[in-house]
Amino acid sequence: MGEIDELERRYARWREAEAGEPAVSDAEAAAAEAAFGALFAATMPDVSVRDTFADDTMRAVAEAAAHDAARARRVRRWGVAASLPVAALAAYFGTGPLLSLVSWLLVTGIDLFVTTLVWLASSGEARPDLWSVLAGMGRAAGAFIADPKVTLALLVLHGVAIAAFMALQRLLGAGPEEYLQ
Repeated sequence: MGEIDELERRYARWREAEAGEPAVSDAEAAAAEAAFGALFAATMPDVSVRDTFADDTMRAVAEAAAHDAARARRVRRWGVAASLPVAALAAYFGTGPLLSLVSWLLVTGIDLFVTTLVWLASSGEARPDLWSVLAGMGRAAGAFIADPKVTLALLVLHGVAIAAFMALQRLLGAGPEEYLQ
């Protein structure tokens, strides 16, 4: 029991000196360090490292590095082997859409060029007025909306918008009587 009391006394003395009391002198600080050293030596077991610890550790690191390098080589080998058929399939199936896109771009470019040339050549005489352009846009919009699929999609979008509005009103705390007035 006396040994534990001595350890507690040394610990308390060291804590007082480390608390940053302004009245602690250098001699007291050195005594506190010595008390902590004695406390540490009394409570901590002496652990010694084997002489071959560093060699064993470096050998384990070298083995792990060799294992990682071998794994990286295997992954690289299998990755290249797997990517070759995938690249061949992508080239086979991607060539058609790519050529289709290139031909579409070419035809669209030629059409734009010809249209621009015709417009420049007839710029003074064949220009439509604003009302005929608006009438054409109205006819196109009417034909677009008259399609049953478009009409159904617009009705569904309106229904979703109304439901979202009502949900927002409910989340904000307004009741039906408040937004119907």
